[in-house]
Amino acid sequence: MEAGPSTTPKPHPKSINSHESQEPSDGEIISLVDDTPTSKPSLKGRRASTKGTASGAPVASIFSSTGKRKPSSQDQTITDQPNRAVRGVFNEAERGKGEKKQRLNPLIANQPLAERSRPTTLSSYIGQTDLVGPGSLLRARIEAGEGVGSCILWGPPGCGKTTLARLIAKTADAEFKELSATSSGASDVRQVFEQAKNSLKLTGRRTILMVDEIHRFNKAQQDLFLPYVENGWVQLIGATTENPSFKVNGALLSRCQVFTLSPHSPESLQEILTNALSSIPSQIPHLPPDLIPFLADVADGDARQALNGLELALKVCQAPRQSTIPLPTSTSTQQDQSSSSQGSNQNTDEQDMKAQKKRDEELMDAVRRGLRKGYDRSGEERYDMISAMHKCLRGSDGSAAMYWLARMITGGEDPLYIARRLVVMSSEDVGLADPQALLLAMATYQACQVIGLPECRINLAHCVAYLAEAPKSTRSYTAYKRAEALCHEPPLPGVPLQIRNAPTTLMKKLGYGKKYSYDPDYAHPVYNEYLPHTLQNHSSHSSYPDEHILKSPESESKGKKWDEDRLNEWEWRINNSKEWEGRKKVNKNDNKDHTEDDKMK
Repeated sequence: MEAGPSTTPKPHPKSINSHESQEPSDGEIISLVDDTPTSKPSLKGRRASTKGTASGAPVASIFSSTGKRKPSSQDQTITDQPNRAVRGVFNEAERGKGEKKQRLNPLIANQPLAERSRPTTLSSYIGQTDLVGPGSLLRARIEAGEGVGSCILWGPPGCGKTTLARLIAKTADAEFKELSATSSGASDVRQVFEQAKNSLKLTGRRTILMVDEIHRFNKAQQDLFLPYVENGWVQLIGATTENPSFKVNGALLSRCQVFTLSPHSPESLQEILTNALSSIPSQIPHLPPDLIPFLADVADGDARQALNGLELALKVCQAPRQSTIPLPTSTSTQQDQSSSSQGSNQNTDEQDMKAQKKRDEELMDAVRRGLRKGYDRSGEERYDMISAMHKCLRGSDGSAAMYWLARMITGGEDPLYIARRLVVMSSEDVGLADPQALLLAMATYQACQVIGLPECRINLAHCVAYLAEAPKSTRSYTAYKRAEALCHEPPLPGVPLQIRNAPTTLMKKLGYGKKYSYDPDYAHPVYNEYLPHTLQNHSSHSSYPDEHILKSPESESKGKKWDEDRLNEWEWRINNSKEWEGRKKVNKNDNKDHTEDDKMK
């Protein structure tokens, strides 16, 4: 038996003269598809089906069919795609001959106005004249390109710390690296340090590393800076809004200079806002005439806040206004309106002015709400405000204390934190002058625990008002400080035997509690040795009242300071230039003291 057919299958008779007939006809395609699975083709047919087309390529018979059929829309789309792409390239090229359109980086286009308007030269830097003003030492070093060495820039938000650091690095002949402690870790810092060390070794080029929010790094992370900063391999510029004395490692702080930046003045903010408006390329819409001074006043020295408010105002002004479509009118009505239009022009202008004024007021109100200053519960501002409230209570200024209380509560402060300080203040400053103050403060703390915000603000206000108007006495507080000072003076004596406890017979034989007199058993005063003999003068029973630990009110007042300048200032500002009534009492006491001294002489 032969292994296969020895002759090639004959072509179709029509395929000799027709190019289209080189491919199987439609009928042949249908016959191949419709073969039933049970019909097994012969070996010759299988070999014929595997033969190639006219070109001799081995293609399966079902795919070798290219018979006549209408091209589909999908085929047309696939065919036209490369052509359209080519045509698009040529069309872009044709348009590019006339004008070349510059592609804008979307990262830069979406930056806020505060970032886009940063000054790029030291001459355009506004504010901080005491540090980088004309003739200052720091400005001379920066302009000379020497850098300022490792330093810490400390100031409130929006005062220009980051901008100043970038200008210092730009003028210095050095590589500039910038990290943020909010998004970088120890590995990023090590990588920058190693690159800086290698660059300095190979090329002699220094590296300036600017670390924003450096107070966010913990102690271990800040320790990584020490060898590189100490050896001068890296010049560190750290920016922080927190007090570096508390937030920066002491070892690192000793190797850096600290420059304190102050908030911007309203005049500086107006200049910054004016420059930002002049740098906007597009047409500026109508803005309220008082917007720039208003932003400079309410931004609280923060340039970023002021620029954000200006950007918000620009977006609001660029928004399309709502308009109403007038109803169609008849011909007769139009004639009547044309006769009265001249008389109504003046009213229309007045209405437009009122509408514009109302729109300006709404815009200013929206900007004011957007620029509301926040409250940092974890920063230095928290301790500044609680200290301010405490000092106002100590000075019996209830109005000022109530203001700082409201600032903390509206900022989101924990009411229990405020209540704890009121408990301390009730004993520290009111003390023995009004023992009920401590009870009220403790009741206020419990009320804050049970009720919570917002209602417990009323309890806090009640306690603040009471403590502000209560008489003040620091006798107990100052007495403890005197006793504490004596406890640090060696040698520390033991407890006298007379007032020691004697629960056993042995201790009684040793003299514990000997000759102790139980005071309630006597109708008259008795003497007990309450302090060691070396401290007898500090006892409240001694004949030296000025040396008592807990002094009497009269002895306590003798140790008070007398500052004539401060008293004159109080009389001028608070007492309407009238003399303080206490002057007469003090003068009488002074006369008595002089008389007693003369008698002793």
